Amino acid sequence: MKPRNLLCFPLVFAAIGAAGAEGLAKWTFDALQDGTRKVLESVGNQADELQGNAWLVPGVSGQALQFDGITAHIRRPARQAPRLSGSFTVEAWIAIGAYPFNWCPVLQQQDKEQAGFFLGIGDKGQVTFRLASGGRWTAMEGIERIPLRQWAHIAAVYEAGRAASLYVNGRLAASQSVTGDFQPAGSDLWIGRNAYELEQTAPVSTNRQHPARILFDGILDEVAISAGAKTEPQIAEEFDQHQPGAPPLERRVLPAGPPGPGSFGAAYARLKYYRGWDDMWRVGEYPDIVVRFDEAPYRYVFWRGMSYIPNWVTENGIWYNNEFTESFQKGLQGSAEPMSDKLCLFSHARIIESSDARVVIHWRYAPVDVSYKFAWVDPLTGWGDWTDEIHTIYPDGIAARKITAHTTDPSQHREWHEGIIVMSPGMSPNEAIEPRGLTLINNAGETQTYSWDKETPPKFPKQPPEACMQLINTKSKYKPFAAARPADKPYFDIYAGEIRKEISIYPWWNHWPTAFEPSNGRYAQAADRASHSSLTHLRWGDYQAGDKWITKIMLHGITERPVSELAHILHSWSAPPKLQITSQCCEGGEYDHSERAYSITLRPGQPASALAFVLKASEESPVRNVALVVRGWNRPVESLVVNGKSIPRGRDFRFGYRDLLDSRDLIVWFRLESKSPVPVALVPRR
Repeated sequence: MKPRNLLCFPLVFAAIGAAGAEGLAKWTFDALQDGTRKVLESVGNQADELQGNAWLVPGVSGQALQFDGITAHIRRPARQAPRLSGSFTVEAWIAIGAYPFNWCPVLQQQDKEQAGFFLGIGDKGQVTFRLASGGRWTAMEGIERIPLRQWAHIAAVYEAGRAASLYVNGRLAASQSVTGDFQPAGSDLWIGRNAYELEQTAPVSTNRQHPARILFDGILDEVAISAGAKTEPQIAEEFDQHQPGAPPLERRVLPAGPPGPGSFGAAYARLKYYRGWDDMWRVGEYPDIVVRFDEAPYRYVFWRGMSYIPNWVTENGIWYNNEFTESFQKGLQGSAEPMSDKLCLFSHARIIESSDARVVIHWRYAPVDVSYKFAWVDPLTGWGDWTDEIHTIYPDGIAARKITAHTTDPSQHREWHEGIIVMSPGMSPNEAIEPRGLTLINNAGETQTYSWDKETPPKFPKQPPEACMQLINTKSKYKPFAAARPADKPYFDIYAGEIRKEISIYPWWNHWPTAFEPSNGRYAQAADRASHSSLTHLRWGDYQAGDKWITKIMLHGITERPVSELAHILHSWSAPPKLQITSQCCEGGEYDHSERAYSITLRPGQPASALAFVLKASEESPVRNVALVVRGWNRPVESLVVNGKSIPRGRDFRFGYRDLLDSRDLIVWFRLESKSPVPVALVPRR
């Protein structure tokens, strides 16, 4: 005969509860049933369906259940839920991986604020107990915050008609007197998910979020509901009898591939963050791109978790990017930007070239709002804004960025650059950026550095004359920089708003990266999630433009070089020396700023002779490392001769090939610094 389910007899338990707490329901999570889709509730011998992604891990007693924070929860139908009457106790062991975006229950059976109860945690690790009694909704919150990746015992006790109390780790955390009877809810019982979709707390402004599911991210164990009010000594005993070690919650570090230098070039990979997040993606083995460098431990990464927005990653794991095209149109929820493309439905990256000489990556995306609505849609074609970016990256950690926005209306305002620092969970902007966080530089090497330590710099601060480069002073050996040509009349402004000094001297948000919830702006409440900060905007002129498109270019990279060298690098790109070809085999020699390379063409039918040229460097047009694209050159290369000195292939002289439909082209990069003319020859192998 099947055991009687005592949950159907609440009046019996109400009477027993007067003498002492008796179990109504308990989830020990020691095993999963029916594959991995059900968990056993031991008092009623009932199997509850597990929704979403969760898995067993070592707990405070036996096994526990880890919830992914994205989908996982348990929902018991109201007709099968314990029917609370009189005094009761609710308790659980919890270990938090990341704080929820709003109030999240460990256990909830609630009809709005008219009936039921709620025991859960908030967006900074605060614990709350809420219930309906005597026609009033009573809520209390403990002062103590639950730390990440530590076991904690929480308990809520209702003494009928007298008091409601909250306990954390065996100690009373909050208490309030109550009158009247508890009003039980007629709704479903939820574990690990709020019954109601809510907007995130701490929004930057209105109309930038959708209500979303609020889910528990972490581990639950020994979740129990009892009839009767447990006493403070009983709660303390429950806590003391368990001495769990550290919960199996890994530290979450934004993935950039194996640490240290590697062979220069781009590689496809599947970068792993943490299990719950990784399991969400329906991708194969090669969705991401990592560019490594053989002379330094930094890298350049195109990762799904950043919506493929490319980032420089310092040797100690601080990420930095130069934004994207962002559109603002009435009717959008927030703005249209690839940050809002949480699932990368319209954003992807691919390797165009990868050789010993350089890497070229194509990133294509559509700026959309959090509802996936496009900006500036053409009513005749249905096309909204799309952007193509070509990133040409060289072994010295410097890249050229060519941004082309395809748009119905090029005249509309859009952003093209924002200096954005990205941090792993556990790191705040104060820990990632020096208080003197920004240095602006001009071609002459004149600088101005700005400090956020005591007072935020004004939006339009005093700048060096014709400032055209920024250096972000991250707390790392290698620091990111970005620049525009002086001819494009650049100017910078400071991201001087949205700063909360009590939290960070810099702006700080965590609606992006890695978060799947539809939000266009949320202030970070703690360093529990991947987050970002911004320091500047760069505005500068067009490189090229047409009726339905605009192109801009910039130089950017990561460096440990002093400011004087950065100015030299900028100058060599913005005012490069002329290249004069002195041999008969080739023609051209024009400089392409968008590639940071000289373009040369092999004349058809020419013998395999050396390519000779002079770089007419000067004080006004210095040279600092050289890249060549020689179209039609498919011959093996023997060596490079610079100022009469032969340089064999190696770190100072690199080459590779690219294959196009109509030609095979030679790509060359070599190290050179000069302010006077330099004869150069590229010698083919005989």
